[in-house]
Amino acid sequence: MADNEKFNTLKKRLGLQLLEYRIPEHANTIKYSLGGMTATAFSVLLVSGIILAQFYSPDPERANASVHYLMDQVYLGWFLRGVHFWAAEVLTVTMVLHMIRVFYTASYKFPREINWLIGVGLLLSIVCFLFTGTVLKWDQEGYEALAHFLWVVDRMGIFGLPFTENFIEGIPLLTRIYMGHISLLPLLTIPLLGLHIFYVKYYQLSPLPDGSGKEKDIPFTKHMAYLQKTGVGVFFLICLLALTIAPPLGDVPVLGMEVTKPPWQFVWIYALENLWVPSLIVVPPILVFLLLSVPFVDRSEERDWKKRPIARIVLAVMLFVFTALILWGKFTTMSHTM
Repeated sequence: MADNEKFNTLKKRLGLQLLEYRIPEHANTIKYSLGGMTATAFSVLLVSGIILAQFYSPDPERANASVHYLMDQVYLGWFLRGVHFWAAEVLTVTMVLHMIRVFYTASYKFPREINWLIGVGLLLSIVCFLFTGTVLKWDQEGYEALAHFLWVVDRMGIFGLPFTENFIEGIPLLTRIYMGHISLLPLLTIPLLGLHIFYVKYYQLSPLPDGSGKEKDIPFTKHMAYLQKTGVGVFFLICLLALTIAPPLGDVPVLGMEVTKPPWQFVWIYALENLWVPSLIVVPPILVFLLLSVPFVDRSEERDWKKRPIARIVLAVMLFVFTALILWGKFTTMSHTM
């Protein structure tokens, strides 16, 4: 009895009793836990990135060599980089699946429009993480990714000036990209993630689209236990991939050449470049605008997927187009240079 009283006192001191509220039972399903799985992968990404930063040299002359040194000379360095790489890959997949689930279940509708917008902001920050992480390897793939980026900012006029090579004299652009990767992006992403989680709690988990399961609920602590299990599964998958498949890493880039293709997360825009090079400038802002407009365009109260034919068509078309572009970009031959 005394031990139980001590435990209850500790709970009150730590505020753990705030976790003892009820949530819908369908929270303990894979599709409604994709956000938690994404957060787990992001946590692995942060921790592994902090350790990796101790071995990385953000100088164009030493950056690639420092990554090779990590892979070849540092004890378990190859595994650490593999964990970081595969955490980013897993995060990309779970994040996209999470957004598809939110769209499928109409969880962006009133009163959750703000959280959809925050989710789009998180998507953009993760894209920036992926891009800057690709550049930091400073191999041929990273160099060419940066060349495409510089081609875009060169056409942005004064708005692209802060991203140019000579904006700050004496500090290489690669060094500034590194600082953005390890400081600015985390400072933007972590508060957004916290705000995203807050609004999930504030507005509660979205109901099932067909209205079923309203009378069934579980304690949030039970959902936390479920998230711990899925988190362990995600971490195990990342470690397994890191042990079996080495992340790509080339040698020092040959400047002025364009012979590689971007990672699969960006290869769709590579395919569009082959059709029309200015796609690099035009398409991304259009996609961001379309994503931001979703909760304002679809303002009906209907949530049942079977009764939302336009939403079904939009999602099917988007999935088909992006899948086709990724496959086409993967197997097509480059027909232009920056």
